[in-house]
Amino acid sequence: MKFQHYCSKFIIPVCASLAFISASAQFTITNPLTTKDFTGIKIGDNASLTAATGADPNGAGWLRLTEAKANQKGYMYVLQGFPTTLGVIADFEYKDWRNVADSYNGADGFCVYLFDASVSDANFKLGGYGGSLGYATYSNPAGTTGLSGGYLGIGLDAYGNYANNGENRHGSAPAGMLTSGMLPNAFVLRGPTSSTYTSSNIYLTSAALGDRTGTVNDIRTRNEIDYNTVTATRPADNIFYRRVQVMITKPGTDYVVTVKWRKENQSDFTQVFTYTLSSAVYPIPANLKLGFSASTGGGFNFQEIRNIILTTPGNLRVDSRSDSYFTCNENSRPVTFKVEVSNDTNAALNSINFNGKILDQNNNLVDFSKFKITGVSYNSSFTNSNLQSSNFTSNEINGVVGLNAKSSGIITVTGQYYKKGIGTNHSFKMVSNISSGQITDTDLTNNTASTVVEVRKCSVISNPMMPSYSK
Repeated sequence: MKFQHYCSKFIIPVCASLAFISASAQFTITNPLTTKDFTGIKIGDNASLTAATGADPNGAGWLRLTEAKANQKGYMYVLQGFPTTLGVIADFEYKDWRNVADSYNGADGFCVYLFDASVSDANFKLGGYGGSLGYATYSNPAGTTGLSGGYLGIGLDAYGNYANNGENRHGSAPAGMLTSGMLPNAFVLRGPTSSTYTSSNIYLTSAALGDRTGTVNDIRTRNEIDYNTVTATRPADNIFYRRVQVMITKPGTDYVVTVKWRKENQSDFTQVFTYTLSSAVYPIPANLKLGFSASTGGGFNFQEIRNIILTTPGNLRVDSRSDSYFTCNENSRPVTFKVEVSNDTNAALNSINFNGKILDQNNNLVDFSKFKITGVSYNSSFTNSNLQSSNFTSNEINGVVGLNAKSSGIITVTGQYYKKGIGTNHSFKMVSNISSGQITDTDLTNNTASTVVEVRKCSVISNPMMPSYSK
């Protein structure tokens, strides 16, 4: 299923002023990167929005960091900085695939990085590409420093160089982890950029993924970081799906970096690694920004990102997506929403209030002649639920769910859009709200999620080269 998360630009809900954000350290920043809208982001080198280039329909696009071509590089970062007082969760989805065979089994990989928000756009500079993935130091040209103001660079390395000390990268994974000096199909964490070149972006830790038997090329052929079957079109989510969460918390005097991910047909995240950063050695900037960079060499992939969420950890939060970014006005058809409720606290909560509504563009409840909720289900992560599952009298759901500490659950809401119900060039949305009286929720900016589905005219048009949904 394709889970889409919609908004046209970066949004900081609830916190209406920068003064409030600074005082409370509460924030939620989201962007699906699925449209033509460049608001709030800086894109450079070979990176592009596929909805803007026409590679994908508007509303169904991706941030494409590289094409599946040799010797490419691309980057993007979010212009809005965010406070680090309460920690941070960075959440995103990605695809890493190719439509042309190469002899390297895909390369190189990409990096998600956090850097000091005080670095101006004019002074922003990437680290080396190649195996340094746009973050770390590099040897060509000689003395290439790491990312300006870089704090952490988490490499998702398909080919395997980011974890070694080649090309003037500093520090390396333990020899026992490397295969022929490489660590392909791995998450690799490198540290801050330093004014001292020889200690910049030091190797900190890594996690090798999947089956590690055989040669380094055998490892590269396995579907972990990237998808290794040549395909004419982007692999569907039930074939290859990756969602990553990077969390920074401060449970004591030091910072803890936790990386998790979720693969196709999984409803729960799997922890990749946890690493403790000394606050004395690696003090965190007061504000950070988030970015991505990617590179290719002789091997290559389309390296694509979407559905960025930045928010604070340690509270209740909700996220909502749909399997459809639009529906057709000429046909009645089912629409599915996936609402993920997360309990990031240290306490089990058995009374999380949930409310979900299907609203029109004017925020009015949609009546049954236009759209009707037909079913509600939830996965086994919930410890209890009294949500109505059938015989709905309106397009509104109310109830209570329970979650263990540090866990998430997915509520699936199915419905039926009726032919010509909403009207062409209109939309409807599911708005979900959560709360609980069992805790003091210190960040309410992430307690509401909204997912929009557009209604379009989809009749076949005269030019057979144009997609039918574009009329």
